[in-house]
Amino acid sequence: MEQQSTDNSKLFKAATLLVIGTLTVYIMIEAQFILLPLVWATFIALLILPLTEKLEKIRFPRWLSIITVLTVFTTVLSVILYLLSIQAAGLLSDIPAVTGKIDIWISDLQYFLEENIGISHELLTRQATNSVSQIINTGLTELRNSLFSVFRLLTVISVIPIYIFFLLYYRDSFYRGSMQIFVNYHDQTRSLFNKIIKVAQQYLRGLMLVTIIVGILFYIVLTIFNIKYAFFFAVLLAVFNLIPYIGVFISSLLVVLYSVTIFDSMFYPVAILISLWLIQLLENNLITPFVVGSQVKINPLVALIAVFMGASIWGISGMILFIPMVGVLKVVFDEFEGLKPFGLFLGKS
Repeated sequence: MEQQSTDNSKLFKAATLLVIGTLTVYIMIEAQFILLPLVWATFIALLILPLTEKLEKIRFPRWLSIITVLTVFTTVLSVILYLLSIQAAGLLSDIPAVTGKIDIWISDLQYFLEENIGISHELLTRQATNSVSQIINTGLTELRNSLFSVFRLLTVISVIPIYIFFLLYYRDSFYRGSMQIFVNYHDQTRSLFNKIIKVAQQYLRGLMLVTIIVGILFYIVLTIFNIKYAFFFAVLLAVFNLIPYIGVFISSLLVVLYSVTIFDSMFYPVAILISLWLIQLLENNLITPFVVGSQVKINPLVALIAVFMGASIWGISGMILFIPMVGVLKVVFDEFEGLKPFGLFLGKS
């Protein structure tokens, strides 16, 4: 009888967690316009918190220390975006030359299929025309959706600094309020807060440093191979590298495809691909373990699931944010005895 009661208790806990998880995902989807900038702001606030604390120690008022750090952060980001916009404009101006080479490939392919397989040129042309028509119609639809998405994105970006300021300025109030809510678990809550902040800060700091290092390596390699928009592609590769397992694969293909259109020999695209993957191997096996360490010990399968879940819920932002979010969730699970099995599922301790 006692064994049955224990089994029922475990089943009830599992069912409760399933319901909570389902509701959480539903809220994250429906309220993403509010939650997404808040989560970004929370992680950025944790990242720059040590800098604001150092300024406060040298007699800066809290509001001034926060504004100073945010101003420096925003200025650096603005300079990078300005340089990227210049290179992106140049890349767009080269599109006619790139598409012209692609047209030559298509003509050669049509000739090969007609000579060796017997598929008529007229049939291929008709199919290609239909495909182009479908692509144009789809593109117009996507353009309308993209304009709305850009508006939402600009709104989200503009509100993030405001969130960061208030999160940092009123951090003591948030901490004391949390202590009051969990007054019966005061010591455990304090320990949990400290662990979450430590894990998030060390992980985000390490991740930013890894991104800068691999971005520099990508830029050096692309410059050696004389890729015209090396800075743009290096930043693209470094940012997509934040998405585990699949990010660098997608961005590498884009760079290689561009290199195929500008070089007559296949030696350079192949050499570029090999170089990019060597950097990826170096990053996975040496740079990240040394810089980031093992602060977020997530099971690779769970990490991959988190990436796809993040993509389906919050898009590219979700693919980047869900890994540290799962890491924070693991810290919470490991802190409570009844939830430790779920922590083990997410990764080793």
